Amino acid sequence: MTANQFFVPDIAEGATRIVLEGEEHRHLARAARVRQGEKIWLFDGRGRRVLARVDKVAADHTEAAVLKEEAPERPRTRIVLAQALLEARKLEGVLEKAAELGCAGFVPVTSARSLRAPGERADRKLERWARIAREAAKQCKSRLLTDVFPPRPLADLLRDPEAERRLVLSEHGGRPLREVLAGPGVPLPVLLLVGPAGGWTAGEEKALHAAGFEPVSLGRRVLRAETAAVAGAAMIAHFWNE
Repeated sequence: MTANQFFVPDIAEGATRIVLEGEEHRHLARAARVRQGEKIWLFDGRGRRVLARVDKVAADHTEAAVLKEEAPERPRTRIVLAQALLEARKLEGVLEKAAELGCAGFVPVTSARSLRAPGERADRKLERWARIAREAAKQCKSRLLTDVFPPRPLADLLRDPEAERRLVLSEHGGRPLREVLAGPGVPLPVLLLVGPAGGWTAGEEKALHAAGFEPVSLGRRVLRAETAAVAGAAMIAHFWNE
């Protein structure tokens, strides 16, 4: 039976005992119903993961003894998925799959044809998105958490110099993504940008090209935005990180 995995904010190198509290303890004790003597995985979201034995499940905390520590995970390529805002359920689905695929970051983007960013409940929305990413990492036994950022206007994203390789999925042509991924050279940190359900405006496409985004294609089919985002991220993860 595969051991459950739980999140611990900090796992010190060489740690021998770890205490779970708060939400993760409640998940372990009430939802997963882990009992004394069972083995669990613990990860800190930054690449460190340990196998531990549950020694005590108290009312407000769980105590576990570390049995073995895995080597920290360091993906070859940092993948950030930037998705123009969609209807809430669809956007959360994209975020969940991005986390399962090991994307390092997820950036919701506002554009001319996207939905508007959350208003007065933005902090609660960001907290919910972070929880979705954390649960996805736990489910797929990842050692890394996906950083979820607040919504950003497209114009602001275009000025961000962090990513070395900038790709934008385009339904108006572009180089096949498979050719980009199978090409020579060391994979670079990549930002994959996916548009809204209504597509980019002509002005936005011009700005994207001026900012150095390479248009890439997933093929002849016109996919829904949420399908294209997951397909594109999965291809990059498979070719450059697996």
